[in-house]
Amino acid sequence: MPVTVLAIDQLHLDDAFLEGTFCPFNDCWFLTKDKSIYVIDDDITKFSRFSNSSEEEQKSLLVINENYREIVLIAIDNKLIRNHPGGIADCALLDEKQLRFVEFKTNAEGNSDEAIHKTYLKAIEQLKETIKLFRARLLNVGIQMDTVVNIKKCHIVTSHSFPKRRAMIQNYQILFANDAETEGMRLDYAHTTYWDKKNA
Repeated sequence: MPVTVLAIDQLHLDDAFLEGTFCPFNDCWFLTKDKSIYVIDDDITKFSRFSNSSEEEQKSLLVINENYREIVLIAIDNKLIRNHPGGIADCALLDEKQLRFVEFKTNAEGNSDEAIHKTYLKAIEQLKETIKLFRARLLNVGIQMDTVVNIKKCHIVTSHSFPKRRAMIQNYQILFANDAETEGMRLDYAHTTYWDKKNA
């Protein structure tokens, strides 16, 4: 079946991930135009997907899609790619204008600064590795990823009960935005995100 979704087609993602994947690329993405949708890392299937169930709220990223844009979710870890050395982000969210990577740490536990630090550092490394991988794959098919879509945000999603350390989070956001691999990108820890606001 030919790809007709602009967000996928303009990046030639089906060509970039034609080989070396766990599942065929066209089995790894989902599409929504819902005004609000949960993104979860499914405990049963072990890969990310959309959900309409409010029961998923405690372990999800809620995407508010005020303009009813076509948003694509690419299930990366355990669907497109399995057993990537060092780990990889769980999923990507994209339309024809922007691309975001999401790493779920909803099963992370611990109250000590050391445990929280370890969780966040692991998530950041997985996000950076995924950005690096996507850039390389797309470059192999002649696409400069950052010139086609804006990678404005990456998300780390923990459970609502996971301790938040404001100073620690702000420090990681600064380091992420200043890193050569992720320069100018925002690291977002919120459980709700607006895809693009009306009149914004």
